[in-house]
Amino acid sequence: MDEHDLIRRSAAGDLDAFEALIERKQERVFWIACHIVGDEELARDVAQEVFVRLFRVIRRFRAGGHFDAWLHRIATNLAIDSLRRERPHREAAALDAIREPATPGEGIPTGPGTNPSLASSRGEHESPAGDALRRREVRRIFTVLSSLLTRKQRLAFVLREIEGLTTGEVAGIMKTRESTVRNHILQARRILQEEVRRRYPEYCRPPHPKKD
Repeated sequence: MDEHDLIRRSAAGDLDAFEALIERKQERVFWIACHIVGDEELARDVAQEVFVRLFRVIRRFRAGGHFDAWLHRIATNLAIDSLRRERPHREAAALDAIREPATPGEGIPTGPGTNPSLASSRGEHESPAGDALRRREVRRIFTVLSSLLTRKQRLAFVLREIEGLTTGEVAGIMKTRESTVRNHILQARRILQEEVRRRYPEYCRPPHPKKD
């Protein structure tokens, strides 16, 4: 069924249509939440909250609008609310997980809205199943490494570099200046790059050979 029909029928109270809409959007919503909160268990709770909220407010969605952007904002706001409620936890477990062996790759793919500079691309002879396994593993690594960032660094980095919001939009969400957002992103990028090089060198792209 066409997505516009699913949205229209969901807004009219059709539960079957709403379940089908959830099935299409649940992975995207989960990874938005996971990137922001830095914890998969908490991200599942946030994703569930997102769809409960969506069911309540989908009637307000204007036909012809950008549904994904609207849902993205709901997910982002609820993830931020969750961060504000939560206290830092499981840091030791996250650091231990960093020491686990990782599947070789080129970078850190971080979800459907991935920044190309961090994304892993499938090798010419790699199977789709192998690529999916690698992507799950490096997503886990990104989640672990992002726990080393402050909450503001992680939020700014995820919203700008992964989810593709403008610096102005991120500043609006975080209620801060654009220069502060850029500083958070710069610090986050430095920390992530350093940790990837130090703990997961197999995920670093080799330097380009110098031309004669």
